[in-house]
Amino acid sequence: MRYLSFLLVMIFCHTAVAKEAKVVRVTQGAHPYVVDLIKLALSYQEESYKLRYIDNIPTQSRAIRLLGKDNGIDIFWSVTSSERENIARAVRVPIVKGLLGYRILVINEENQAKFSQLNHISQLEKFHFGLRYDWPDHSIFIDNKLSVNEFKTFTGALNMLKSNRFDAVPISILELPDLVKRYQTYAEQKLLLYYPSAVYLFVEKSDQTLHSVLSSGLDKALQDGRFEKLFKQYFHELVSELALERRTLIELKNRRLPPSAPLENQHLWYQQEIKNEKN
Repeated sequence: MRYLSFLLVMIFCHTAVAKEAKVVRVTQGAHPYVVDLIKLALSYQEESYKLRYIDNIPTQSRAIRLLGKDNGIDIFWSVTSSERENIARAVRVPIVKGLLGYRILVINEENQAKFSQLNHISQLEKFHFGLRYDWPDHSIFIDNKLSVNEFKTFTGALNMLKSNRFDAVPISILELPDLVKRYQTYAEQKLLLYYPSAVYLFVEKSDQTLHSVLSSGLDKALQDGRFEKLFKQYFHELVSELALERRTLIELKNRRLPPSAPLENQHLWYQQEIKNEKN
């Protein structure tokens, strides 16, 4: 009887250990879409995973360098660059389908007429754009020979805008509605600026296992439609309300985007019928 009890305890313990979920660390306060997408990618594995949320990861540059460290995180997400892909291993699926590269200008409402007839990138050269020094489009605007003035906070940017120290602040369409509501500011009505941009998941350079898990999970989610369903759940209403198809698209070049970005794979990117003036 004692032996049987001991055997049952051993079987129970073995089963409990076998079913213990693997912990994957991510930063606290991530966008719910990113968290849900990571959970979706991990859900295709036979092994179970759970997320642990880590505080005190203040900057992106620090976050990517803490990948895989004892006091760090296991998954980082950001706009990609050659530098970041040298530091960490990228899962090359653009998780927001390039939406971060679509920009609408915040301007002074009385200046709307100055922007209403624009349709070519060369016409933007006479304007001064306010950009935070660490935003990815800071260097992109400079590369496209556009005038850039730096700011540190969005509140400061609005003060500089009102005092005409610059003409416009380009804001991602993912952030625009919240900023307009919070700061009672004005979004330009006619234009849509765009540059190709990919937000990837990153893992520590040597972590081939987690990289494979995320890659295969996202691939399966793309194939069975659950990726697209989740994307629409979070972004369809936002994009529809902005009526992007009514705007004139002006495209900027992004030479910072690594050549490995899967631009030719159209189903990985947001597709919208937009008035596209040839640049």
